[in-house]
Amino acid sequence: MEAIKLLMFLCSIDLHEANTTGKDVPVFVWLLFARDTSETPSQFLRHHLNPVGDSSGVEQVEMCLLGHALQTTLQTFRLHQCGKEEFVTLYPQAEGQDCTNQLPLIAEDDRHYNTVLR
Repeated sequence: MEAIKLLMFLCSIDLHEANTTGKDVPVFVWLLFARDTSETPSQFLRHHLNPVGDSSGVEQVEMCLLGHALQTTLQTFRLHQCGKEEFVTLYPQAEGQDCTNQLPLIAEDDRHYNTVLR
């Protein structure tokens, strides 16, 4: 878990730097650093990444960062949304994105996820 959080933190540093220098970044980066509690990567680490696995789960914007950091698309199944548009969600989701490299997950409650082994 800590290795994944470190990977996400390092990715957030790169994305934050790219964003502040005017380079193109995915839309989720704007949302990630728009929160009062994560305007910088260090605040993001302190307020959002450190508690993951201990006292909090993963928010949707952090799921986008995780997928981006892993260079894959997280295909999330929300079983409680069966038959609705939100049943399957992709993180990060980009128009025209090649979704051949996907990691399937089952969401318990939009904060806790289980990996599906194939």
